[in-house]
Amino acid sequence: MTNSGVIGRILLLGAMGLVLAIAWQNRDALVRQVTIPIPVSGVGSTSKPAFDAWLAQDESRARAFAQFERFLAEEGVAEVVEPWQLARIDGFVARECDAEPFLIPPEDLWPKVLPALRLLREEVIPTLGPVEVLSSYRSSALNSCAGGAGRSNHLEFSALDLVTAPRRRGEGLYRELCAMHDDAGPSSRMGLGAYYDLAEGDYSGGRFHIDGEGYRTWGRSYTSASSPCGRFD
Repeated sequence: MTNSGVIGRILLLGAMGLVLAIAWQNRDALVRQVTIPIPVSGVGSTSKPAFDAWLAQDESRARAFAQFERFLAEEGVAEVVEPWQLARIDGFVARECDAEPFLIPPEDLWPKVLPALRLLREEVIPTLGPVEVLSSYRSSALNSCAGGAGRSNHLEFSALDLVTAPRRRGEGLYRELCAMHDDAGPSSRMGLGAYYDLAEGDYSGGRFHIDGEGYRTWGRSYTSASSPCGRFD
């Protein structure tokens, strides 16, 4: 090897050493720049850890949720479901509409959810056991993107989309829901969305809807005619 080649290799090694020394001194900053965000552990982006992380991002958001929790406690319904679930947006809708997975409802609408929560406490949970809220409040923009009804009760924070915990599916679940709705009667003002198709079987993953805005029931096509209630043998 010629002298010039040796000198070149020495210079190259020196340059590499200098780069490595600079990188080591600035390793923390480099790690922050190249680290790829990893989703919070849990079931998708609407898990409790994801909610906690979302809440921690904004102090005003955290204050609003603390006030909401106090409201639920004062009304005696804080233990019906985990309060954080009432800020949850349907995971599929959030993804399709490019929306955040959580949304704290406006304070003036908070009383609207009380009838539904009381129905859960007095009728649904005694029949089915614990339930989990998948979706509650929707803003006008989110409701429009999701293809919701123009007068959806979700706009008023008076409706809850639910599953059992642990989740049940199939005809037995909807039989129990329909029997519960029938027993509760018109005085309950319970709205029941029983998303089960007798011809095709379960397609909704055990999902159902409860509100306190009037006694009625509907099914897959969101009409009373599509409700399985009254058609079970």
